[in-house]
Amino acid sequence: MNVRAIILALAVALACAAGGNAAVSVKVKDLSYIDGLKENQIYGYGLVVGLPGTGDTKKSPLTKSSLKNLLKNLGMEGDDITSANTAAVLVTAKLPAFVRVGDRVDVTVSSIGDARSLEGGILIQSPLRGADNQVYAVAQGTLAVPRIGNSRRTVRTVGQISGGAVVEREIHPEIVFRDREDENKRYIFIVLKEWDYTVGNSIIKAVASKYPESSPVLASGGRIQVRLLNDVSMPEFISTIENIEITPAFRAKVVVNERDGTIVTGGEVKLSAAMVSREGLTVEVRDTGTKVSAAEMGDSATVKDLVESLNATGATTADIIAILKALEASGALHAELIVR
Repeated sequence: MNVRAIILALAVALACAAGGNAAVSVKVKDLSYIDGLKENQIYGYGLVVGLPGTGDTKKSPLTKSSLKNLLKNLGMEGDDITSANTAAVLVTAKLPAFVRVGDRVDVTVSSIGDARSLEGGILIQSPLRGADNQVYAVAQGTLAVPRIGNSRRTVRTVGQISGGAVVEREIHPEIVFRDREDENKRYIFIVLKEWDYTVGNSIIKAVASKYPESSPVLASGGRIQVRLLNDVSMPEFISTIENIEITPAFRAKVVVNERDGTIVTGGEVKLSAAMVSREGLTVEVRDTGTKVSAAEMGDSATVKDLVESLNATGATTADIIAILKALEASGALHAELIVR
């Protein structure tokens, strides 16, 4: 299926959704998170060994000195150490909010020397530290270099180890905050992944309807403050709030990926009266309310209508993207255009 067919199929699906005029309900936990529950990044330095001659060359003194120190710690010494089977790497990983000693997490290994490939290599035990310089995990294992079909553009200097790091230090996130004046009052804060006053107001009203005594209000930093209840356990309280459904109403956006020609938009992104001409293809958004041709639409037409019309006239993906950019520049596209 080509890109044009994909875009047309997407437009048809959006048309069906818009035609039903049904509001979509979304759970609070899909739009927000509890303040304090976050991933934690860790990183470290290491050596990958066992490479089939694709490791760092003599131009990378860091690899040589690291290998020398490693062998010295094992009780062996030598000055003339050169090996194209070794590569210096940086190891990165993410720890979830609640993590225990002994848990395993995935790691990403990236070459920092002039190695040609890390494929088939083994990462030697490497400590991973957090922003506080404390060791939180230790990584080791065989690298897997992902392949994308038969693509020759696969990056072979970056690999992954599934479950390659063992957690050595627990993390205890702070999610409950006490009132400075009254310690008996405890609060949690809901943080929207993308702030919007309409969505924030909907969450406040929904929580107040479910738990009136929780007194949800908008606090500093765009957070929603919710008071914990003494007669409801914290897990039940948070779980209930996270599963409350509301109708989101974020600002309109049109996302365009120029590399693969993908266009994603909501079904009701509006267009005002405008006329665009590109390489003999003319698109006119009229203010008469009548549709004269496949590329001619009434005022307040939608991007969905535009994409359908342009596909019907045989316009290419590049044409559609260029026209969307022109409409956005002229102010006729009533949405944020995001080009990637």
